[in-house]
Amino acid sequence: MRPTFIAGVVVRELAPHADERGRFTEIYREAWNTCPPNLQWNCVCSNARVLRGVHVHAVHHDYLFVAAGTLVLGLHDIRPESATRASSEMIVIEAEKPLGIAIPPGVCHGFYFPIPSVHVYAVSEYWNAKDELGCRFDSPELGLDWPDREPLLSERDMKAGDYAQMCQKYAVASEQSGSGETR
Repeated sequence: MRPTFIAGVVVRELAPHADERGRFTEIYREAWNTCPPNLQWNCVCSNARVLRGVHVHAVHHDYLFVAAGTLVLGLHDIRPESATRASSEMIVIEAEKPLGIAIPPGVCHGFYFPIPSVHVYAVSEYWNAKDELGCRFDSPELGLDWPDREPLLSERDMKAGDYAQMCQKYAVASEQSGSGETR
């Protein structure tokens, strides 16, 4: 595992095995203890210059892997009890140098794709709109220096509220779910 600045985020270097047929990479093992068991897996294809997020969850953990292309991952910790509260970090994940990354509840995350890319991610709980909280990707409080100031955004991400609203919604959601503790 590789160190990260944010408590609870796990970065695991994965070992691709290549030969004349192509490449095989083991992307997840329950025994690695990177996050709780995953209940739902998703595959996302993104065009160049797309930014997804910034989002945070009060309940579910995320685990992600880049299958093709490059993902610039922006992280920011809003957990009130966390030793790394208000810390931010950017991690570049390339398919050619694969990483598996586990993101706990309370750590905001956004995904920027400088080139067409495919990423696979799993979540520890089934999708729930009430656990999809977010703010503008360029909120200064995030401390994230994205490589593109005018990325392609979804309508939801374009209309996202501000950082303070997201933090307030997270506090309420984590209190209601009983998951406000730092993991």
